[in-house]
Formats: sequence, C-alpha cells, structure tokens
Amino acid sequence: GKKYCLLVAKEIIHDDDDDGDGDVVGLVEMGMSLCPVPLDQLDSCAGSGDDGNNTDDNNSDTTTNNDNDHDIGLRPQPTVGVLCVNPTHQNKGIAQALVQKCENVAAEVWSEQFIFVDVEPKNENALSLFRKCGFHCLLDEMGGAQIRNATVSRRRVAESVPHLLLSKRLARTMSTEI
Repeated sequence: GKKYCLLVAKEIIHDDDDDGDGDVVGLVEMGMSLCPVPLDQLDSCAGSGDDGNNTDDNNSDTTTNNDNDHDIGLRPQPTVGVLCVNPTHQNKGIAQALVQKCENVAAEVWSEQFIFVDVEPKNENALSLFRKCGFHCLLDEMGGAQIRNATVSRRRVAESVPHLLLSKRLARTMSTEI
C-alpha cells in the first residue's frame, strides 16, 4: 500500500466560546520515495512492504559500493516533502516538532528504519534545522555530497532543481515479544 501523511500544527486559543478552532501555523508532508539504503542495515521484517518483503522489482535496485563492500539498494523510504511554518511563528520549535512527529510515524506506525529529506543546497535555514534534528548528508561514491534533482513549482512553473539528500536512522521503541 501507499504511505503518506500530512501533519498540521495549529495554534489553539482558549476563549469563552472554545469551539476548538485555531489558526494553522505549520505543516509537513511525508511520503515514500526511492532512496539509497545499506541493505545490511535493514531488518528483514521492517521496510517498504506491508509484510516486510519487497518483491516489486520496479521499485527497487541494488548496487555494490566496492570501496566499503556494502550493498546499497534503492528502496521506497519515508521522505519529508513540504515543511513550512508561518513566519510569525518561526523559531518557536514548531518545525522541529513536526519533523519529530514524522520520525514517530515512520518508525512506530510504518515500521521504517530510515527517514530522508531533499533540501536545496542554498536553503541554509532548512539545512540547519535538519542537522539539528540529527540528519546527515549522504555521500556519493566519490565522497562528495549526494545530490539528486527534485521537481519544484515556483510561480506555477515546474522546474528540476538539485537537492542534497539527507538521512537519519530512526530509533524504534522495541516492544518485548516472546
């Protein structure tokens, strides 16, 4: 099945009529996209398929990185898409809380081990936020930052723009099973 979530942060102001309405102050979306993962670090029971077995050859690819002998596979992985916070509410921890909620959904609900995000290299605020959240830049075969093109829409015009690929290994709360 498809995995997608949209999380919304609202400011709730308690007043006399207390109707529960509030202003949206931020949002984040997360879906699945093909990302490189070290196959030896994937649990056999976690991952992209509902049953833990990824048998869809169209959605995966495997390559070997000879420098460190790890098999790297392209697998559908949780990927943060749009993340935005109202300018009047920035620097209050809202973006960090939204990213943390994405991590919780990916690890606890979807049983995934990694989370990814594509960030434009010039977007220093986003890079700083994701690094503060524990993300790191993936490296390519030559040791440079891994870059992939992403389609963005600006002023209703779609264009392909290079993005850095950042990742984070997720910590899951392990239930005690016998």
